[in-house]
Amino acid sequence: MPLGYDSVETGWISRWAFMVGALAADVIGRQAIEDGYFAATAAMRAKFADSFIDAAKLASDAVITAKILDANVTAAKLAQPIAEGVTGVGFRVCRATYDFAVDGGVVGTIALLGATSIPANALIVGGALIVSAALTSGGAATAALQVEGANDIVTAVAVGGAPWSSTGRKNIIPNMDAANSVLTTVARDVSLVIGAFDLTAGAFDIYLFYILIA
Repeated sequence: MPLGYDSVETGWISRWAFMVGALAADVIGRQAIEDGYFAATAAMRAKFADSFIDAAKLASDAVITAKILDANVTAAKLAQPIAEGVTGVGFRVCRATYDFAVDGGVVGTIALLGATSIPANALIVGGALIVSAALTSGGAATAALQVEGANDIVTAVAVGGAPWSSTGRKNIIPNMDAANSVLTTVARDVSLVIGAFDLTAGAFDIYLFYILIA
């Protein structure tokens, strides 16, 4: 066989070997890129795992109302009990409003929230009643506020006297004293209980401070 033919054949073999090597390197390189991408993606997901971001890692004013989309923070997402050893967890606050013009005032029980928004195992430790318009009645009506049981927030008394007969800030039974706290056994509403006679006017807000204990 002519010598020149051997040289040409050797050249083609070399080219094919180079091309095969280059193709293998390309495949290995692509696989490495894909592996790196998925590893990085997994690592990024891990960074957002539960408890990865804590309050200490958030700069002051880093999270503002404008950055939180509507309905993204719900009561269910906040309803977590305080774990043993955890400190610095703030009170949750429930606000309920009564307005005679909206809610009426017939004898009976008026659910002020219209939903059981206070969760089970909520320890109500304090709060305030703010009367913006005195409660009135055509007779000796009584009014009380309750969450877990009768008279546990404001005891039933005649609306012609304190705390209903004048406007301003009023005390309630839970007053940061353990003996006066209220513990819910199931999710509860805040209710106004009207007795004896219908109301004819009045408006107030009730604020309740509570923590979840289980």
